[in-house]
Order: sequence, then C-alpha cells, then structure tokens
Amino acid sequence: MRLTIALFIIFFGSAAAGAPCDGVESSLSIETKTMLAPVIAKQLQTTTLDVLSSFKSGAWTILYVNPHDADEAFLFYSGDPLTSRYVTLWAGAATRNEESSIRKWVQANAPGAPAPLAKCFAWYVTKGRAH
Repeated sequence: MRLTIALFIIFFGSAAAGAPCDGVESSLSIETKTMLAPVIAKQLQTTTLDVLSSFKSGAWTILYVNPHDADEAFLFYSGDPLTSRYVTLWAGAATRNEESSIRKWVQANAPGAPAPLAKCFAWYVTKGRAH
C-alpha cells in the first residue's frame, strides 16, 4: 500500500510540475524561416543562414540558426526578429548538469526574458537535444 501511494505521489507530482517547455511556443513555418533567414544573415554579417528552430514566450524569441561559416547559435530577441536586433547570442555545448548555470546565464545576458523561456532554453541545451 505504501509503495502504491509513493508511486502515485511521484507520478502525479512530476506531472503537475509540467514539462520544461510548457508555455513556450516552438512552431515556426517554412515561410517564416525563409523570411527570417536573410534578415538574420545580415545581422550576423554572413551570406547564407538556415533558421533551424525557435522558442517563443511573450514578446521574446530565441532562434537557433546555422550560419554555415560559423558555429550554430541561439539568438535572443526581445521583440520581432524581423525588425529588431538580437539581444545576446549563445553558442557552444553544455553538459547535462549545467541546466541551472545556463538558466542564470539567460537571466544575466537577456534581462527581461520570461522565466519559462529561460527554463526551456536551459533544459533544451543540457538535456533536450542530442549531445
């Protein structure tokens, strides 16, 4: 009986906490990617660029891009990426145990970014994508 109760608490307690990216929009149409690519390429002073994915919460957007002549990067925008310049850029690798430090990095380098976006990004770069 105690085991059943413990399993119930563990299962429903973790489900109540939600997934790391709950409340963060991640859909981006091919048309939008096509519109964004030349604008972002110009910001990064490169000739060609692919927009790989996005994360959006409130007015903030993080775009994951491949500029082909440099490392893939995450660009943080506090407004519309078509009309504003990115606030900060993050590139590189993160280990699974760096989630907390990555979240703090977002708070320090993208002031005003929504907490759900920082949480989602930190989870994604440490645990969500293949390493």
